[in-house]
Amino acid sequence: MSNHSHHQRATAPRKRTLLAVLLAVAGLVALAPAAASAAPVADHCVVNLVTDETTCAATQSAALAADAAASDEVGIQSVTLITLYDRTNYDPAGGTRSFVGDGSYTCTAAYSPVEFSVDYLDAAGWSNRASSVHTYRSCDIKLWDSVTLSGASSTWIDNLANLDTIGWSNRAGSYQIS
Repeated sequence: MSNHSHHQRATAPRKRTLLAVLLAVAGLVALAPAAASAAPVADHCVVNLVTDETTCAATQSAALAADAAASDEVGIQSVTLITLYDRTNYDPAGGTRSFVGDGSYTCTAAYSPVEFSVDYLDAAGWSNRASSVHTYRSCDIKLWDSVTLSGASSTWIDNLANLDTIGWSNRAGSYQIS
């Protein structure tokens, strides 16, 4: 199956499922007691684009390991396509969001068709948070100012340790992967 046909078949359910999961995660964060810790806890989540599952943990490596274990249970090997970092220079200390596909997945060389779209970074408290981005498996990312891929957009980005160098630090509300 080509990447394009997979995208067409799974886009609508994935968007609804991803939004529901992100809203649930945001609700859990909102219910956490404020006095539980003096320092904010870094949050790291992995969104699996094959299983439509989101796995979160206290560290980036723990979140990736938990996703890998869950993927193994259903017979898939997951690989990272994109990781957004709350801090510059790919520093995971402030939190991360990684998007993974199956082990055989590689993005196309062209920017069209777009392989994946994430319309609501605000649902998980990630709107206006990304300060650096690392891409893998020939994927690039295009950031959008607002949710639902609206407003101004960046150029296509491969890897960028400091999104501020192109005016996009702490600005993205949604994005596309191609």
